Amino acid sequence: MEVNLKIIYRNIIKHIWAVILLPLTVALLTLFIVVFVVQPVYTASASMYVLNKQENKDSINYSDLQSSTLLTADYREIALSKSVLSAVAEEYGLNPDLIERRYDLKVTNKNGTRIIVISATSKDPELAADLANSVGKEFASKVIDIMDASNVSFVDKAEVPKRPSAPKKGQTVLISGAAAFILCVLIVNLIEILNTSIRTVDDVEKTLGVTVLARIPKYEVK
Repeated sequence: MEVNLKIIYRNIIKHIWAVILLPLTVALLTLFIVVFVVQPVYTASASMYVLNKQENKDSINYSDLQSSTLLTADYREIALSKSVLSAVAEEYGLNPDLIERRYDLKVTNKNGTRIIVISATSKDPELAADLANSVGKEFASKVIDIMDASNVSFVDKAEVPKRPSAPKKGQTVLISGAAAFILCVLIVNLIEILNTSIRTVDDVEKTLGVTVLARIPKYEVK
């Protein structure tokens, strides 16, 4: 059976109630889940400035800025090192082996600058902010011990987030509804394609290759 936009449109109209009700039901069910079932999580971020200023110099030159950029990758590894995370975990009574994964601790470089962003995610917004700031504090202290330098400072400390970072309710409901609609359209057209019975005059002419001369109307005898 040749499938074109006209046939797809006809199939959708034929099963219009299924095409409407199924996506609507899925969207409403998804909305219920994200509102009443899924517990929201909050992400807090602290930003820190990385600067490698050489000793016995009162000004910062280009080589200082360039070396700071190269060292940013090293600082990222130090921030998530076992020694830093163990100290933070001990402060809050957490498992040091699970703290990075459980609270989704991340250290990213902001657009290739010397600013690194430390983020933490938790169901408790205050804990998320505290963890991000504590990792930053321990990280700065560890850099002094390891690299014999004091070149990391807070730009912005993490604040308690007011809105959850996930789930994104509107986006989730929209995606689920759209996916259900597309799936429903595919199923409806697949059913029609697999149905090889002759139902219309066009089906007779295409299947048998003959012209229909007359049609017998359906008539119910009382």
